Amino acid sequence: MKERKFFPRGGAVRFFASLVIASLVLLAGPSVSSAVTRGEFAADLFRELGYEMSREPLYPPDVPPGHAFSRQIGSAVRYGLLPREDFAPDSSADRHNGVRLALFMMGWGFEASLYESFESLPDLFGSGDSLFFLAAEMNPPAPPEILIDGATPLSESAAASLLAWVRSCKKSVSWNRVMSYAGTDLIIYRQGVARPGTPNEPGPENPVGSPRNEPLYISAIAARLDEVDARIAFAAPLGLERAALSEFHRAYDPIGAVNGGFFSNSRPIGSMLTDGVPAGKPLESRSALGWSNSSGIVAFGPGFARIGVRTQSGFVLFDRYNVAPQAGEASFYTAGMMPAAAGAALDALELAVKDGIVTERREGSWGSHFLPPGASMIVARGAAREALEHFAPGDSIEIASYWDTPSFAGCTDVLQAGPMLTAGGSMVRDNETFKEDVTEKRHPRTIVGTDGERLIWAVIDGRSSIRSRGTTMDETRWVAHALGLSSALNLDGGGSSELIWRGIVTNVPSDGKERPLPYAVLMMPKGAALVRKDSGFDYRYPAYAPAAPDPESGGDGGAPFMETYDPYGG
Repeated sequence: MKERKFFPRGGAVRFFASLVIASLVLLAGPSVSSAVTRGEFAADLFRELGYEMSREPLYPPDVPPGHAFSRQIGSAVRYGLLPREDFAPDSSADRHNGVRLALFMMGWGFEASLYESFESLPDLFGSGDSLFFLAAEMNPPAPPEILIDGATPLSESAAASLLAWVRSCKKSVSWNRVMSYAGTDLIIYRQGVARPGTPNEPGPENPVGSPRNEPLYISAIAARLDEVDARIAFAAPLGLERAALSEFHRAYDPIGAVNGGFFSNSRPIGSMLTDGVPAGKPLESRSALGWSNSSGIVAFGPGFARIGVRTQSGFVLFDRYNVAPQAGEASFYTAGMMPAAAGAALDALELAVKDGIVTERREGSWGSHFLPPGASMIVARGAAREALEHFAPGDSIEIASYWDTPSFAGCTDVLQAGPMLTAGGSMVRDNETFKEDVTEKRHPRTIVGTDGERLIWAVIDGRSSIRSRGTTMDETRWVAHALGLSSALNLDGGGSSELIWRGIVTNVPSDGKERPLPYAVLMMPKGAALVRKDSGFDYRYPAYAPAAPDPESGGDGGAPFMETYDPYGG
């Protein structure tokens, strides 16, 4: 079984070596043969890759159905290999066009556009031909003699060299690049060529570097907690119940952003602490991640806890979070999660709490009411009210947590999801309470883990036979292993899976658009306050980002992958 790890080095050394070799080839003299047309080369690539003609080709505006290469071009557009725009099939191709067509026809159009987006970051690139950089960094690399002077016409011999490269890529191809900025490393991994119309059946082996060469795409942010704070941000301060990840980025201007755990409507499912404040109902038999930005603690384990108010007469458990309590219960409304709390029964006691102090005491009311700025609220009825009756404004109040995982007691932030993928360097095969539809089928995934030095948030794209099939839970464990994660946790996936780094969306959400989220995890500069900056961030989606593929392409459709059950429904 082939094992592959991700290493913090790109292919720059290989590329510059390729430049030297290519320069020597150029000194030996140019190839003398006629240039091929764009349509001709696209058709040759289509045949070389073994694609079948689509029953319903989707022609670009300037490719009539009767054109000599219309079926190949129209099929490539239908499969999502090429964008539906003017193609100029009878124009002569140059080397840049040739490499671009080769990448797109292999299903690497997004990666090509992503690399071009990185060109906008001057500390990373900013010069040269980004397509040539990508092609040189791939394994196997494109012929070095082609990667010089993109305006040179693509000769028949050069086209033959590119076709030979594509033939090799069809057997096995991968790309791994790591870029660093402000305490973070962006890790990109891609393998395989497109497989339109083929079944998406998971295999028993490690999908990373698998001999089956299936399309797989992974994007990850590795954050060093001595330089970066991981902060949970809610949509409510943006004036929304749920917001797209790009809206969180626009508001707070973080280094990076990623989706988190499961949710139902506008509430998280499972345990959550954010800056020490509870925000979600703990679930039994589900795992969680805990961390502290100040101390650098990172912990994984069972995420169940008993959270409530410790009083001299006993412990008052929070039965519900961000919903009104029933008779005899206490509910906790989290500061910043929602602008207003739904009204409770008239027999309820309401205590506003901020920084361990009761700031306000009110009687229950049926109408919705706003939480005081920056304050959380405890709403109690019946026996729970009796135990809290003595609290008055100005009193100290202790909210205590008793965790099944003792190390979570030192964490300011906790996120419950599951299942665990790895622990202590070994894979964990317990799928916890998740159904087979979630664990045994391939889906887009988001995971979080640690390599002992960094907290790493990763997304695996899916539901596309062109770019990335997605992974089963067991395959996701292999990805965590390949990323070097000694401990790792599965988070929400499907259309929720999205990762932004430095304003660039580094993956393709499987819905074909962003899914609104009730909260996001933001990577902020160390010590930066989580206050709105309204940076004017423009949603920099790479230029070519195909939507969910047509059913004929062999895609899995766009079914959601998030738990929507009511955690209070039993």
